[in-house]
Amino acid sequence: MGLFLFAIQDAIIKSFSGEYSVLQIVFTRSVTAIIIMLVLILFTTGRRTFKIHNPWPIIFKGCCGFFSYILYYMAITGLPLADAATITFTAPILVTALSAILFRESLGWRRWCAVLLGFVAITIVVGPKGHFNNLAVVLALGAAFTYAISTISTRYIDARDTAVTAAFYSMATFLVLSVVVSAVVLVLFEGREDGPAAIAFLFRRWHHPGEVDQWLMVLLGFIASAGFYLLVKAYMVAEFSAVAPFEYLYILWGAVFGFFIWQEIPSATTIVGVLLLVSSNMYILHRELVLRKRSAYRKPKVPHR
Repeated sequence: MGLFLFAIQDAIIKSFSGEYSVLQIVFTRSVTAIIIMLVLILFTTGRRTFKIHNPWPIIFKGCCGFFSYILYYMAITGLPLADAATITFTAPILVTALSAILFRESLGWRRWCAVLLGFVAITIVVGPKGHFNNLAVVLALGAAFTYAISTISTRYIDARDTAVTAAFYSMATFLVLSVVVSAVVLVLFEGREDGPAAIAFLFRRWHHPGEVDQWLMVLLGFIASAGFYLLVKAYMVAEFSAVAPFEYLYILWGAVFGFFIWQEIPSATTIVGVLLLVSSNMYILHRELVLRKRSAYRKPKVPHR
């Protein structure tokens, strides 16, 4: 259900891409979402949730997440939703590769083969038709990379800071960055809409939306809040291995919305690439679980006293 909501969100944003600025959309969504989070926090966990022990990893994670979403929203102006989602789903592959490079985590030959298979899958998706010189493809790859960095930065978050605290301050970072980046665009690039659609989506001048569009932008905040809550809740009540495969349903929902709204039909290369990408990610997950079980089995048992 959470992934279905995110697909609705992205379909709305894609439909706005020819009329509004992506920064205006993200700002409105962030304001709505942070108000919702404030109300929920005050009536559930209370003020103690606002206490933060180490803000910098959370702020860095929020910055990476902000730019990841901006790049992804710019990418969907020039790519079918299914293609953009497929490319962005290289993020788990990148997390695995970067973990080996940055943290010296040991990866066996099987997982390295799965990583390479994931990159082959993306080459199949974009190579025959989009090519890597397509700006939208580059933006989608940038979104995947920044999302992977955001994921990796999670391990630096202080253990005393709760997930709710991290989510709240990450959303606050979204809000602040949308204002700062908008100010930079206003001063340096405002109104430059003569380039590609993705660039125009970023530089377009803010303007007051119609009544329906205004409420749709507010609705995005509710959708984002509900979507994040549902995904977090799913991972809380079930094992990671049981939930993670369902995240790929987003590609299916993206294809469904793309077909019914914009008549986007996934090509044979996209379908093959999706199958290869899902297979590589699932194999990496499988190996992680196998190695985790082996590690738990090898731990010496402490005798009862």
